[in-house]
Amino acid sequence: MGKLRLFFIGLIITFYPIISFGQDVHFSSFNANPMILNPANTAFGESVFRAGTMYRNQWETLSKGYNSYLFTAEALAYKNRVRRDGIGIGINFMADVAGTLSYGQQSLGLSLSYFKAIDQNKEHYISFGIIGNTSSWGYNQSNSIFGRYPEDSEGILLNQIRTFDIGLGLHWQIKANETHSLQAGTSLLHINQPSLSYYENSNINLPMKFNAYVSDLIAINYDNSISPTIYFQNQSKFMELIIGMDYNINISETSINQQIISLGAYYRALDAMIIMAKYKQNNFSCGLSYDINLSRLTPASKSYGGVEVWLLYSFSPNGYKRSKTTIPCPAF
Repeated sequence: MGKLRLFFIGLIITFYPIISFGQDVHFSSFNANPMILNPANTAFGESVFRAGTMYRNQWETLSKGYNSYLFTAEALAYKNRVRRDGIGIGINFMADVAGTLSYGQQSLGLSLSYFKAIDQNKEHYISFGIIGNTSSWGYNQSNSIFGRYPEDSEGILLNQIRTFDIGLGLHWQIKANETHSLQAGTSLLHINQPSLSYYENSNINLPMKFNAYVSDLIAINYDNSISPTIYFQNQSKFMELIIGMDYNINISETSINQQIISLGAYYRALDAMIIMAKYKQNNFSCGLSYDINLSRLTPASKSYGGVEVWLLYSFSPNGYKRSKTTIPCPAF
């Protein structure tokens, strides 16, 4: 009986964050892939194609910590060369696995965006986006131990859930002057709140998620700039506020081989300090971030948090990239 009780306690701890509140896959490098942050960012910017990947490992000091994966691809499907208006399309795949039961989520999403210049100088833009996601949530049944009877009075316990949800996003960006490029955006995801329960008859749903962000790229001089950012998200009873800044250093030796190193520090309220390092060379960029745990789990995690690595490749035809009316790239 004691072992059975411990098993169910462990099962509740493992499933509780997802079943009760249905939180999404979480990345600290929220600004590494703009399309995931907001569907309105799909193919928005100076590139006509982008592809990226990201990996996160968290809480390895505990048994079978979290492992999260992300793959994205996006392209400019249509553009008006005169007005610099356009349509973007993107696809993403996310996976999250945790615990001895290999409990996790797999999600495939398709996003569309429409962006429009709202000034004659083509330095002021607004973008709208929509995303649809199909997801499966489940665990490895071969690693689980149940009693003789697979049914109980509450219904049949499933080992996999499938959901479909939609989301909307809005992004605004302006190059205010030669030293400031300001952007802000918001998105609302899981608008239809699909059912999310391991029992056939249940009213547990995946809650909507709201996020908003503001960032400003501020040039100090030709070779140095800073990017202060505020990010907020809310899902069910959970809220997250991240405040921080990147310091960007231009180490380019020639104009045709642009290289930028960025060092950043961010604070996630009441949870962690996030340290980031990024490198960009022409169309290729990569980054590394590390969470220093400051929450109540510090004794158990020994202050270790999560480590993330990411890669991003973008393609821009030379004529479009060097155009004086190029869409200002997101300052993230």
